[in-house]
Parts: sequence; C-alpha cells; structure tokens
Amino acid sequence: MTAGASRLLELMDKANDAAPNARSALLRALADIFLAGPDRFSPAEREHFDAILTVLIRETAPALRREIAERLADAPAAPKGVLLTLARDEINVAEPVLRRSKALSDQDLIAVIGERGPAHMKAVARRREIGEAVSEILAEQGDDETLVCLAKNQGARFSLRAIHTLIHEARRRQALQEPLTGRHDLPPQLLTQLYFFVSTHLKKEILARADFLDPSLVDVAVTANRRRVLDQAMREAEAQHSDAKRFIADAIRAGAVDEALLKSLISEKQYTEFLFAFAWLAGVDMSAAQTILKDRTFESLAVVCRAAGIEHQTFAKIVFSLRRDNDAKAKALRILDIYEKVPAEAAERIMRFWRMRTKEGRDAAFMSYGEDEAAEPGRQTGAL
Repeated sequence: MTAGASRLLELMDKANDAAPNARSALLRALADIFLAGPDRFSPAEREHFDAILTVLIRETAPALRREIAERLADAPAAPKGVLLTLARDEINVAEPVLRRSKALSDQDLIAVIGERGPAHMKAVARRREIGEAVSEILAEQGDDETLVCLAKNQGARFSLRAIHTLIHEARRRQALQEPLTGRHDLPPQLLTQLYFFVSTHLKKEILARADFLDPSLVDVAVTANRRRVLDQAMREAEAQHSDAKRFIADAIRAGAVDEALLKSLISEKQYTEFLFAFAWLAGVDMSAAQTILKDRTFESLAVVCRAAGIEHQTFAKIVFSLRRDNDAKAKALRILDIYEKVPAEAAERIMRFWRMRTKEGRDAAFMSYGEDEAAEPGRQTGAL
C-alpha cells in the first residue's frame, strides 16, 4: 500500500468525528492529499476520495466550501461527485467550478443549468471555452446578462440554431447587438441580418467588415430568389384571380421591371406590386424585401438603391411614401443624405450577403457551384 493510500485510510477513520473543526481539518487534508498527486491513486481510491469529500463538503460552512471550490476548479482530474455538488451550491460557492473546471462535461453543465437559476447560467457563460450544446441552452434560456456574456465570450462555439436565437433576441435586447456585431466567427449571411435593426455606428462596422463572396455563387442565388418572386406572384395571381398580381408577373417575364416602374407603382400606391418589383430589382426574396422596407432608418433601403443603381430621387420618393405623418416626413428629409454616404462598393458587398441569406438562395448557389452554366455571362442577369 502506498503512503498516500495509507494516509487516506487513516483520514477515513477520522471522518466519523462529529466535531466541526475536525471535519473541516479533514476536508482540507483530503484536498491536500488529492491535489498533491491524483495519479497516485487507483480508481477505487479515487472513488473513496470522491465519496468522503462529497459528504464532508455538505456539512461545512459556505466560506470553506468556496475555498475547496477554488482549489478543485483548476484540477483536471478533480472528483466528479464533489465537483457537481459544488456546482449546484449557492453561486458564491459554485462560481469557480462553473467558470473554470475542465472536469465538468457539457452534459454536466447542462444538468446544472437545468436545476439552477440565472446566476449559475451567467457563470457558465463566462467559461474560457463553451461547447455548442451548452451555448444552445444558454441562448434559449438565459436572461439579458447571460446572453450578453455569451455573445462577448470569444471562446464560445455556436451552432446555427444558437446564432439564430441570439440574432432574434438582439432585435429586442439592444445590449446584445454590439457584442454580436463584434464576433468574427459570425457567418456573413447572418451578420448582415443584424444590419436591419442595429444602430448606425454598428451598421458602419458591418459594412466595413463585409468580405467578398464568389460572384458566381451570388449570381445563382439572385436567379433563385428572382424565380421565387415570379413563382409567388403567379401562385397568388392564380389563387386570388388578381389582375394586379398578374400584371407584375407579366412585367417580370417581359423584362419590364425597372426603376421607372418602381416610381409608377409607389406613386399609384400599388404596394403589393411595388414589393414584388422591388424584390426583383434587388435580387432578394420577398421576406428580405419586406425586412428592408420595414427598416425605418432607411439605411437598408439606401444600400439596396445604391447597389442596384437606383437614383437618389427614386430613393427619396420611396422614403416619403413609407413615411406617412408630417413629423415623420420632416425626419425623412434629414436621412436622405444616407444615400450619398453609402459607398457603392460597400453597398454591393452587403447586398451579396442579403441575396444569399435565404435557404433557397444558398442551396441553389452551393448546389450549382462549379457547373458550367453558373459561370455563363448570360446567366448573371438572373433572366428566366
């Protein structure tokens, strides 16, 4: 029997001592022995350590539990039972283990999150590294502080589901917008979704960070989005027997959708037809077109107009048509210079990402990438 094991048996005999001071001393001694060389003990001896520490830790004061938590938090082979006991403790005790222990698995952390409250979630959100499964749970269940901590944590890995959840929450939780914009692992297609609702200075950051996508992928995505616009117009025309929807579908097929038609439709308040024509010219799907037009900063609209070569006067006409009340129109006057301030090159970059943001557009692009027809110049216009 090793000296360490012999000492362990001796301490186990003292575990029956009911005196608080004796039990505290025993707890510290056991922690000392284990941390001095955990590899010296057999699996059975390690189980004994775990069982005794777990019993003793429950009978000590919070200050000593915190002390033991601090010592075990950085031990890669710390006994799992006592770690979980500490992780489920009050947050002052649990925090070191939740934030630093590498011995806790993702499933362990998810179990603790499910049993405890926001304070424990926030501690987990501050870990040096966070796996996708844990990030998903935090994104779905966390409060404001937890979500901000998670978004700021560059060591957190996100699944697409977690990213979508965070972006959705950022619409109503402004504190999330800046840390999400600053994440360099956010896919460009998702980063640009933030553009629709973040502040002006964050919009500028997104524009500055926009990377170029392969033009052939974008061209195929534009074609897919435009086909969707036409198909939707035809379906609705057939379903509702609408002359207006038949008109816009025919105009698309005839190649008559241009800036002049946009101005005509907005002047005549033919908003449904305008929406279809706008989506077609922008090369985005209907959902993206609606989101762009709902952005009452009109910065998203300015990007579309600059990228599509739509003139300043047409941009102004659309803005005034969307702004209904007199006060709103006065405000609109002050934002018309946005059009001139958006660099055309940056506008084109951001539009590439909007055109790729739908599943249909992305799937079409990536399935067609590398095919000869995707590279043919005649297909770059998106003609059907």
